Amino acid sequence: MANRRRPASQITPLSEDAGLFKREVRDVDVQLVPVFSRNNRGDLVVKGIVKPEAEVEVVFAGRRTREAAALVERMKHLRAQGVRTAVTGHEAMAQVRRLRLPVKIRGTWRLRFIADESGWDLKTYQLLAAQWAFTDLDGNTVLSGHPPEVSQDRALDRAREARARNAAVRAMQAARSR
Repeated sequence: MANRRRPASQITPLSEDAGLFKREVRDVDVQLVPVFSRNNRGDLVVKGIVKPEAEVEVVFAGRRTREAAALVERMKHLRAQGVRTAVTGHEAMAQVRRLRLPVKIRGTWRLRFIADESGWDLKTYQLLAAQWAFTDLDGNTVLSGHPPEVSQDRALDRAREARARNAAVRAMQAARSR
């Protein structure tokens, strides 16, 4: 498969955000678990828990990856604190999934399908983070990231509005036919 990605020097904040934030941007309360990884694009991927105990992946993509450094340090401190607590006899803290940092994330949801061992597709969700807020060790609220860049092209906005209207009409027609 051909690599259709642009060189990093050609990616602007507007083009990056147009590719990432294709759906409505929302505020989501997430409890981040200190389990980190990187995807093939070099984005930071962190495990998170949203109510009701659903596991999701939170992605800090593109230029926002560098801004997530303070959040990563806070979660590393949380993990080290959990390890120290486990050594003193509180073995429940040794389970990483119980270590959670509450974070308010402004972002958009992305649906992914991943094949399991038997070949069936499993539906998973990713939350693409634009902005996030968390409490640092001193109890101060830290706000990082920045809102998605908005396209100035009215044709795109009109097309998006038309799709939303068409979806609403189809939903009403489906409700009437029941």
